[in-house]
Amino acid sequence: MQIRRFRAPDMRQAIRKVRDAVGPDAVILSNQRLPSGEIEITTALDYDGSLPSGLSSAPPGQRYSSSNDPKKAYQERLEQARNNQPPVKRATPEPSLFANDAFASVEKNEPSQIEEALSIKNSEKSSQLVEMERELDRLKSELKETKEQIEENSSKSSYTESPEQHIHNRLLKLGLSDIVIERIISNTPFLGREDDWKKALSFLADYLPVTRQEMSPMDGCIAFMGPTGVGKTTSIGKIAAQHVLKNGADSVVLVTTDTYRIAAHEQLRTFGRILNVPVEVVNEYSDLNEVLDKYANYSLVLVDTAGMNPRDRNLERQLKMMKKARGYLKKLLVLPCTSQRQVLKTVVDVYSQIELDGCVLSKIDESASLGEAISVVIEENLPVMFVADGQRIPDDIEPARAHNLISRAVYTAEQYGQLYGSLKYGS
Repeated sequence: MQIRRFRAPDMRQAIRKVRDAVGPDAVILSNQRLPSGEIEITTALDYDGSLPSGLSSAPPGQRYSSSNDPKKAYQERLEQARNNQPPVKRATPEPSLFANDAFASVEKNEPSQIEEALSIKNSEKSSQLVEMERELDRLKSELKETKEQIEENSSKSSYTESPEQHIHNRLLKLGLSDIVIERIISNTPFLGREDDWKKALSFLADYLPVTRQEMSPMDGCIAFMGPTGVGKTTSIGKIAAQHVLKNGADSVVLVTTDTYRIAAHEQLRTFGRILNVPVEVVNEYSDLNEVLDKYANYSLVLVDTAGMNPRDRNLERQLKMMKKARGYLKKLLVLPCTSQRQVLKTVVDVYSQIELDGCVLSKIDESASLGEAISVVIEENLPVMFVADGQRIPDDIEPARAHNLISRAVYTAEQYGQLYGSLKYGS
């Protein structure tokens, strides 16, 4: 007797495999559903009535439980023959032991009936799936109710918040500090009207200190100070280029005190060659005041200083030089709008010992929020002289105007708010 096993995704395909492989003389000994979900059929050729050890018959109480299984029907016949009992009459035709009759029976039945007849459904797994589906439906319902409750509470809060709280929340989104927001809220009456927001921004612009001075012509001496990489040298190049374009190169000189880094003054010398203006380097062999006196007849003297960390020991020497400088030297602190509020406050605190005349807000185009820098200059009462918003020379710098700067802050907050929302929700 030859035993063969066939596997297929369903019973129909399994029967077809048996029929194609061994023909109508095969006897189906058993079938089962595998853990993978496939159907496995065991067949025999030259069947002699015996069963392999792995296919032993069921217990006596269950031996005749299926009238559609050829193997069990054959066993039943053997038992009846041994006991000399007449064949049991059946209400339905007895399936043949041979494969061709089994093929016909399978092909006539529906898949659901075949599975039920062959006991290949796993009722326990089905009940577990039903229970899991019920649990998922319950969780979906709870999530939906929670979402609706949150939206309802948010809607109620938007209606119940006071005009002051509404303005407070909008100013907070600009990145402004609580100190500045409280100053605006406490000194401005809000009545819940549409123009409350414009009124708040107008008061914010009034609080913002700016230097009331046109950019050109600009007379005198100006020193640019601040940490590394904030845009001091670039700002000097922009201002010098604009002055040369309007007034010529005969009245501008560039000075650098940065001798701490290798070739630190090369960028300034490059500007000097392009603009055809003189460049002076202040080192241990020269004095800043001597250089200022040398070019006292020039209408514009721009001094570039070494960029240092507020904790750098050499910074103290740099600050002493500025303290001893001529009184007509204006000292501007360059503050990048990309820095955190606490970092900006620390820089202002360190450099304020030399009596700053104002500041330059740089890197506006790279910042996601201007509220931090605006808050610092308001709290420290540090006038803003210039705003720089790019790398183009000489275009990307202009005199500070309060209302323009506040409008830029609102625009930046709206743009980055939309960008953050699209990244968060994937829209």
